[in-house]
This record gives sequence, C-alpha cells and structure tokens, in this order.
Amino acid sequence: MFKRTKVSAAAVLALSGLGIGLGQAQAQVQLDRVEITGSSIKRIDAEGALPVQVFKREDIERTGATNTVDLLQRLPGIQGGTSEGTSVGGGGAGFAGVSIHNVGETRTLVLLNGRRLTQYGGQSLTGSAAAVDLNTIPIAAIDRVEILTDGASALYGSDAVAGVVNFITKKNSQEGDLTVGASIPQDGGAQEYRVSLTKGFGDVDKDGFNFLISASADKRTKLDGVDRDFSKSGVINFHHNGNRYQAFLGSPRAVPANVADNAGDLINPYFEANGSCAPGNVAVVANGKTACYFDFVRQLEIYPERERQNLMLTGAVKLGNHKLHADLVYSKTKNVGRIAPLAADILIEEGTALHTQYLVPLGITGDAFANWRGADLGKRTDINKSTFASAVVGLEGTLAGWDYKTGVFYSENKYKNDIAGYPGGLALRRELNRGVVDPFVQPGQQTQAGLDALNAIKFSGYWDGGDAKLSGVDLSVSKEIFNLPGGAAGFGAGVQAYNEKFAGKPSLFAQGKLADPVTGRECDPAAVFPSPDACDQRAGDEAAIVPYGADRNVVGVFAEMVLPVTKTLELTAGVRYDDYEKVGNTTNGKLSFRWNAAQGLLLRGSLGTGFKAPTVPQLNASPQPFGVTSAPYSCTTNPDLATVAAQLGVQCRPGNVQYDVIAGGNASLQPEKSEQGTLGIRFEPSTNLSFGADLWHVQVEDAIGQIAEEEAFAKPLVYNTWTSKRDNSTGITFLALNQGNVNLGKEFFTGIDFDIVGRTATPLGRLTTQLLATYMIREDRQLIPDGEYFSAIGNNSPSLGFVSFRWQGRLSALLETGNWKHSAAVNFKSGYKDAELDVELLGPGDTLTGQFATVQRNIGRYFTFDWQSQWNINKWLSVTGGILNVFDRDPPLSLSTSGLNKGQMFGYDDRYYDPRGRTFYANVSLKF
Repeated sequence: MFKRTKVSAAAVLALSGLGIGLGQAQAQVQLDRVEITGSSIKRIDAEGALPVQVFKREDIERTGATNTVDLLQRLPGIQGGTSEGTSVGGGGAGFAGVSIHNVGETRTLVLLNGRRLTQYGGQSLTGSAAAVDLNTIPIAAIDRVEILTDGASALYGSDAVAGVVNFITKKNSQEGDLTVGASIPQDGGAQEYRVSLTKGFGDVDKDGFNFLISASADKRTKLDGVDRDFSKSGVINFHHNGNRYQAFLGSPRAVPANVADNAGDLINPYFEANGSCAPGNVAVVANGKTACYFDFVRQLEIYPERERQNLMLTGAVKLGNHKLHADLVYSKTKNVGRIAPLAADILIEEGTALHTQYLVPLGITGDAFANWRGADLGKRTDINKSTFASAVVGLEGTLAGWDYKTGVFYSENKYKNDIAGYPGGLALRRELNRGVVDPFVQPGQQTQAGLDALNAIKFSGYWDGGDAKLSGVDLSVSKEIFNLPGGAAGFGAGVQAYNEKFAGKPSLFAQGKLADPVTGRECDPAAVFPSPDACDQRAGDEAAIVPYGADRNVVGVFAEMVLPVTKTLELTAGVRYDDYEKVGNTTNGKLSFRWNAAQGLLLRGSLGTGFKAPTVPQLNASPQPFGVTSAPYSCTTNPDLATVAAQLGVQCRPGNVQYDVIAGGNASLQPEKSEQGTLGIRFEPSTNLSFGADLWHVQVEDAIGQIAEEEAFAKPLVYNTWTSKRDNSTGITFLALNQGNVNLGKEFFTGIDFDIVGRTATPLGRLTTQLLATYMIREDRQLIPDGEYFSAIGNNSPSLGFVSFRWQGRLSALLETGNWKHSAAVNFKSGYKDAELDVELLGPGDTLTGQFATVQRNIGRYFTFDWQSQWNINKWLSVTGGILNVFDRDPPLSLSTSGLNKGQMFGYDDRYYDPRGRTFYANVSLKF
C-alpha cells in the first residue's frame, strides 16, 4: 500500500518497486526526470539517500479515509498531532495537525506542491496550532502524498526538524470524476456525507494547455458522549488488581450550587435540605461535610460537528521549453464544539436575599463563595470558522541547459471564533445581588423573571480571531555539471524569500472593553462595580485578551550536489543559509549517501543540522489570560500550592477546582537548534519481496514550550510558573498558572521505521501484503535547562502530559481479481501506563467505602480491523463499500483527566482512539 519510492508510477514499475538494479532499468526504458520531496535536483532514481514514503491515490482510497486528517492519522510514523477532539474543551479551535514521530507538529513542515503554506489563523500565543491546518487540504484534489521522514531539508527549510509532508495535487489530468459518499457509525452520531467533482481539460504536451477544477464538500453531525458506554459519565466503576474501584471526574461548580462555609469547606444547601444531591450530581465528602459535584462529562459532544467546502483550480500553458502554471486553493471549515454549561465561582454577598434565604440557616456569615453551574444558560458553544486561500503563479522549464522553477506564492488563513452560552461576569453578579437569578435551584426551576434575566445577559456572537499570512517568491535551478566514474554529477541551488504575518483580533468583549456585552455598549475604564459603566468580562474564565500583530521577513539560500562516486556509491551534500528578521541567521548542512552494496541490497544514511525560530506570536504576544487548567486542583490537599499563594500575597481558590492560566510571548526566546541523522537498509531478494528499515534520530536544544500543568501543580515550589489573576466577578485576586513561552532544555528522539512488502499470484488473483511499523527507541525531554529527563514512551507521563507509543503499525492486504479489489488492514498500537488517579474502593454491591487509593492502570495493546471492497462495474462507474473497526472495538479505559492537546473527555483518551466505533461507508464514483 505504501511505496517507499521517489518517482512516478512509471518509474516504480520499471524498477520493480524499489529501484534496485538501476543501470539495467535505465538501459531498457527512458525515464523522465522528476523532482522529489527532499531534493531540488531532477533525477530518475527510484530510491534515494533519504527516506521518503509515497502514498498514492489508490492507497488513499483503500484506507477509507475521507479527508487528509484521517489519512495521516492512519500512518504509523505519525504521532502527537492535534486531533479534532481537542475542540471539546481543549482549546483546539477546530485545528488538526500532523507530527512526524511525535517530534512536534510545529516542527513538521507541510507543503502543497512543494511550497510553503501559511500557519493557522487560530494558533495560540504559546505556539499551539502554529502549523498548517490539514482541514484546508482538499483530499479530492490530491494525487499523492510524499512524506520525508528525515528532518531539516536543505531545499525546503532548516525548520523542518521532524520532516516534511508534501501534498501533490493532480496535474495535467483530463479525467472527470464525480463521487458521492457517506459514513455511518453503527451506534449513531458522527454521520458524514460528502460529494466531490473533479474535471480536467486539455493535455499540456498535445494541446499546449491543461485546466483542472476540483470541488468538494462534506458535512458531519455531532457525536454525544452519552451515546457511547465508554464516555457517558464521569462516574466509572472498574476492576484493578483484584479490587473494585470507582473513578469520578466531576466539578464542584454544580447545579444547585455548592457554597464555602465559614471553615472554607464546600457544602451544598440542596443536599442539606433534601439529604441527597440533585440529579446529574454526585455526593463528595470532605472533612465530614458533603458537597455535590456536577457530572459534566455527560454534557460533552465528543466528536465535533463539522462542515467543509474546498475548491481547487489549476492551469498550465506550454511555452516552448517552458510551462506557465497557476494554482488556486480555497477552503472553508466550520467546527462546532459544545461542552457543559457555564462553570462560575460567584460571590454571595451578606445581606442579599440569596444569602438570607440559603446561607444564614446554615450558619454561614459574611460574604461567601458559591460554585455554580449555569445550566439554564445552555451549553457553552465554540463555533470555529476558518477560511483558507492559497495562490501560486509559477514558471518552470529548461533554459541554457538548466532545469529551473520559479514562482510567486501567497496564502492566508483567517480564523473566527463565535461563542454562545456566556454572560458577562458583572452582569451575572448584578442579577444575583438582585435575587432574580437563583443558583441554588435545579435546572428548569428558575422563575420566569430569572430565565428572562439570564437570557438578557447571555452573549452570542464573535469572540476572538486571527489572521495569518504568508507571501513570497522562490527560484531553484539544477543541472548535471560534470562526469564522475558513477555518472553525471548534479548541482542544484535556489533562493526563497517570504514574509510571515500574524494578527490577533479579539472582540471588544474579549478585550474587556464593554460595559454591556449584549448591546455592545463600551465601558469606562475608570468605573468600578456596581457602576453600570464598569468594564465587564466573560463569566467563568474572565479574559482581557490583548490584540497584537507582527510580521517578519525570512530569506533562505541553498545549494546541493549529487556525486555518483562509483556505479554503486552516491554522495549528496547540501547547505542552507537562513536569515530570520529579528531572530538571527543560521547556516545548516546535510550529508547523505546511497550505496548499492550488492544486487538487491541498498544502504543509505544522512547527517544534518536544523534551526527552528520561534513563531511570531511566541515572540510578540502580550501576557494575557489563557483559559483554565484542564483538571481541577486543590490547595487544601497540596500545602506547597498554598505556600506559593501566600508568597505571592494572593488567595487559593476554594475547593478542588480549575485554575486560571496566563500565557504570553517572550522576546528573549532562543531558536531551537537540532541535529538529526538516518541510517537505512533496503533489501529485495526477489521482485515479489522487499524489506526496508530506517533508523532515525533527532535531538533538539533550547526546545520551546511550557511546563505541563500536571508537573507544575505536582511540584509548585520547583517551577517558577506562578502568577495571579483578579477575578472580575468577585473582585478577588487568585493564584494562577503562568504557561508563557520558555526554552525548556534538550529533547532526544530515536526510532526505526519498518516496511515489508510481499506480492504473489493466487488462484483468486494477485495478492499484495504490506507491513508498516514504527518502533520508538528513545524519547527524552527536559523541562528546565540541565534538568531531569522525562520520557512518555509507553507512559502517560504527568510531567509531559502525553503518550508516545512504543509500537505503531498497519498490516494490509490487497486482493485484485477481475473487476474487484478487496483490501483488509489491521491497525495496532502498543500498550502504555495510564495516568495516575485517586479512586475510591468499592464494597459489595459497588457500595462506596470511603477508602481511597492511587492507581495507575496498564492499558493493553489495541487492534482494529478494516475492510473494503471495490467493484469497477465498467470503465465509467465504480462502487466502493467498507467497514472501519469491523469488530467494533471500544477505546480502552483511560483515567487520564488532562494533558497536552486533550479535550475534556473522560473514560477514554480522545487523542489516540476513535470514538465512532464500527463505521460503515460507501462511495459511488462516475468517471467521464
């Protein structure tokens, strides 16, 4: 299915799939020279010194992937990219990225037809999502995907530390294709419907021109967490080491609300009056007092609703030995993530009606905090809208014996985030003080006046956004310049110059400049509550977001040479100079070799260096509120956290709750510097069997990132990651986590990519099988310079907040018989140690015992099986049907509550496993 090759299908056939025995193949057939990802020199070699995986159109279709996001997530060498599930309370903003070998999506360079694209307009100031959004790449227009798994390309940029993913669109095609399809999970939810149309006109070689249009659209419905057993509740009973336990992930911000008594302990007035918690809440006892925690997991939509439309236009005109071409890509994506209603800490002031009615009978004096869930406001909703446009005008051909390619390129990604279900914090405080809104009643039991008040202050509309732009020019040339014993030496050189620009565009409400967010009335910065002119902010996670904008120019110059020293040994040397405005300049090189050691045996390797500059927001964004922590934390159970709060002169938040996060740019950030190398073997004992393995290594100095929240809260006195934030609703300054950009230290990554391909004729037809796998040998990261190393291989490390799978693989088989093609695939991931969690021991009948333990479960190996059949009825019409996850394997139980790029889901880890279950799909294609 996956061919490690570097040329067109014609070259693959001519060279028996691997290109061993090149001289004989060249003597038998004349091959066109083509440019391959990883080199600027046009060549006819089928297998080069650098490891490149090619995923062709037919391979894409056989995976059952309906978009580039799903496609790349099926590759064993891809780990650590942002998934769509992150949009469910994880701040993903609708973005989906790709990371090679878990080295990082910001270190993985994504190209379209060999050229850079702008980063995501919704990227965060910490660098999250500072990469190309895969939703913008139209899969219907893709002819093949080339993945260079060796980093720091001299051709494309020294910032490609992890490698390069190059999407190649259809060119010079006259084919017409109309495809309609649907994907339907067996258990409901996440239903997808799609249509695409592609048509080409003219042949560049025969007619002197070609024009191609490709348009596609798809729509997917939401998937509610309650529709799957593994995600339906924050209460999970499970077995571990012979005992029965209960894990619970809930929020003290409940409905009806909890309140802090005079001793600072949480109690629930509804529980005190009724002897039980209201539906949707779970009783939690601490210090002999009972609070009710809200089961917010039941409210989650674990697979976001999504709509996409893509359009690609490409044209080419032949001008003698030259070709003028233009490409235009336009895409729109809408992603809707919904989570539980507003969670807010509100101040119940002494003397108000609410205080008198509910708190005085409980002996609570003075102002008190109530932890409330605004159920009558409806779910909090993020509507993430992204518009992407890319245009390229280029000229290529041969001039004075030189192959050349030059072009002007521009791309832009505009991001817009609309929200719903949020009131202003001061507006809510006014209604509470008036006694109109009652936080101590169940959902649906507000008075009509209370409902009217909530509806009047509930905001829906534009919240935040961003605009990322990339514009530039490039020129590259190559030529065979002299002869060596092994053949002609090739020389290539080029220059790229581009401008990166980013602007953060928060609304006036997000900036904290409105007195009335609903009407848009601006505030008086000098006014204070209870003045109606005081500046209001969003309730629950107030954030005065600071708008900012910056840009920079980047110039890169490169050169490389291919030296066929002998008939069997070839050396390649490349060097690149980059100058990043306001960051600095750098020179990096790469050396590689390819040695045909014997008939059917190829050895290859490379060494190189890289350089990754901080993003524009990472350098320039002002410090500002950045949401809340993924998990709740408590000063009561963590004395060191209370010590930090006392040192800063601020308060801890009462109870076990989420904390505010502050983040910002850092003008003192140093660029990341890397070294990487590969060593590979290709062995083909016959034309029906081939084997390949590539050992790769990447090491990074001055890695840019943030201290994981779990590590910061576990060791609050170790890391200087603390600050304060004034709560707009209460006027109190609380402890907050500072997750601004810093240089953490060193990182090391080592692994092996394997592939084995076998081909044989059977009585039923030709059978092709392939095993692709990646084995992680080492992954070590420092969180502070010269500090301790942490590894996530086989371990959901709380210090890092994610998992690296020791093994990932895909075993596939394709049977071609007559007009039918049948394919099957097994996808597998190795097991790992889950995050630790405090759980309660259960007694007979699953009764709670009040005894707690800290457990860390072992998550086992995970396998899924896919099937597809394609019937080519005639040369015009084909029907494809398949099943993903044939045996309906649920994701394994995970007790992880937080982590890098994780949504709010509990019971399974949304970053690594698909929640849809057994999914049926079908496509009907009409060729014309």
